[in-house]
Amino acid sequence: MDRAILVTGASGFVGSRTAEVLVRDGFEVVGVDLVPAPDTGVLACDLCNAGSLSSIGGSRDFAAIVHCGAISGPSLYRDEPGRVAWTNIASTINLLEFARKRSVPRFVFASSASVYGPTDTDLPIDEDCALHPPSIYAASKISGEALLAAYSRQYGISGVSLRIAAVYGPGRRTACVIRDMILAGLKEQALALPFGRDQRYHYVHVDDVAAALSAAVHAPSFGSTAYTVAADQGIVLSALADLVREIVPGPPIAVAAAEDPLSDPQGPYRLDAAARDLGWRPAIDLASGIRSYAAWITSENLKIPLQINSVA
Repeated sequence: MDRAILVTGASGFVGSRTAEVLVRDGFEVVGVDLVPAPDTGVLACDLCNAGSLSSIGGSRDFAAIVHCGAISGPSLYRDEPGRVAWTNIASTINLLEFARKRSVPRFVFASSASVYGPTDTDLPIDEDCALHPPSIYAASKISGEALLAAYSRQYGISGVSLRIAAVYGPGRRTACVIRDMILAGLKEQALALPFGRDQRYHYVHVDDVAAALSAAVHAPSFGSTAYTVAADQGIVLSALADLVREIVPGPPIAVAAAEDPLSDPQGPYRLDAAARDLGWRPAIDLASGIRSYAAWITSENLKIPLQINSVA
């Protein structure tokens, strides 16, 4: 591929890192976002406005669209379900129409592992599992996946959805339990979490997500319409707290046993399909990822001294 790639949400956490990886891979990247970033060349664009999108890129040929721009999680705008559905679905339809009219051959959609919903925690999850959206956000992601699959069949776009787990790592400034644990240790503050002690959580480092999105751009073809992007086994929150405290010493983290209302009980993930078709598996183990995140948080909060222990 020697043409440009359109990356949406390019000012955001995942989109900005993905754009960096694609540039490193030798692509010209055209980045768009509601929030422009002149220093990095990210252009202002409202994806829900088809007219705004049509002006992007001029007559440039695009080799692929990587769609990371959206309302990014089930905790956002929970009292405005219409806004969540409209933003995520309308933006995807407009981009698919852009791809159809401009003959863009590849479309990579950043979906969410939340589409699986609650599952039997003793059974592994793969891409063939039934989808049970527990939120409007998850339903909007399923809608995006379905629209992409239909456009792929009807118009010949080579499209794929990546069902991404909870993303953490350098660059994440929004709410994140790993961030909270790290900050509490660095600030020598005790932390009490009201739920999740024995509940499995699935995290994935932002660099692994960017690598998966890049792999989907490069893949010659797909054996499935969707792939899970996560660390396969997951970790219960009490074990995560212990791991963070091994790496970033500090006061204890107390984790209550109640179920997290915003995180579905789920089994471990199978990642064989992504390994087979995309050549992707997570490369960053949780301990290494926490160390990198703690170092970045310290660099952003320069008055916080950093003491990180090595964990084998």
